[in-house]
Amino acid sequence: MSDISSLNRKLSYNLVALHAFDLVARHGNFTGAAEALGLTQSAVSQKIKGLETELGIALFRREHRGVSLTNEGVRLLNVVRPAMTQMGNSVSSLMERKSRPRVRISADFAFCSFWLLPQLSHLRAELGDEIEIQILAAQVPPEDYGEDCDIKIHVAPRNSMVKGDVMLLQERVAAVSSPSYLAAHGGISSSAELLDVQLLSLSKPASAEWQTWQGWFDALGISGERSRNYISFNNYDMVVQSAVSGDGIALGWLGLIDRVLQNGSLVQVTGDVVESDAGYVMSRDYSSQLRGPSLVFDWIAAHSPVPVLQ
Repeated sequence: MSDISSLNRKLSYNLVALHAFDLVARHGNFTGAAEALGLTQSAVSQKIKGLETELGIALFRREHRGVSLTNEGVRLLNVVRPAMTQMGNSVSSLMERKSRPRVRISADFAFCSFWLLPQLSHLRAELGDEIEIQILAAQVPPEDYGEDCDIKIHVAPRNSMVKGDVMLLQERVAAVSSPSYLAAHGGISSSAELLDVQLLSLSKPASAEWQTWQGWFDALGISGERSRNYISFNNYDMVVQSAVSGDGIALGWLGLIDRVLQNGSLVQVTGDVVESDAGYVMSRDYSSQLRGPSLVFDWIAAHSPVPVLQ
């Protein structure tokens, strides 16, 4: 334990010297490194000498017009430079977020396409341009908050919600198709008849919580063998576009595709609607003191597709 403590103290003591070492190597002289650090050339030279004494090796060859790395210096630089670059990028990102708040929203493709993007101009108009909005569309949510995202909007069961989470849209799913598809294939009088028509499906990762055709049929007590294969997509926007084009019948999340239903591009095929205890849940890191994510979170909650359910 004492060896570890000693190493930590040495690393802490020499961190500035390691940064100076990286800069001297970049500039090839002490003058450029001194200007970058806001120090005198003599101060930088002393830090390098102290680091060399601490390590017991020569890091640079002092030459007439500058310095060049020794073999030991090259070995050390290969370790130090990536670490310094990563630290610099992280600090720069944090400072930028402080001066210009950035909010990253992770949401699934369907919510992004059919609700979030149409609302984006309204969100920016009300919150102003001082907040930078970044939308990260993904089928499954990232595991953590931070660099990956500030706000998550994904389908999840109600029992997974924690204090502060908002159910933006409870899952209510109906069979939908284009009017032209129904006209070409005749009317459908019951949901059981859907076993024998062309169905459009959204591929579901193992961890995803949304409704599938099999789950929809099971909820309605419909069983039997299908006579056709599914046409499957990995993006719900493609499922909807395929349904609008008359390729088959899709599952439609009511409250999410209402605009497409209202303009007549899609119609509900039967009167059956399957509800579940899952839905689009919005969450964020409630321990964070960042103002941007809080403002965006509250705006989305206030403008949710349906009355907010806590």
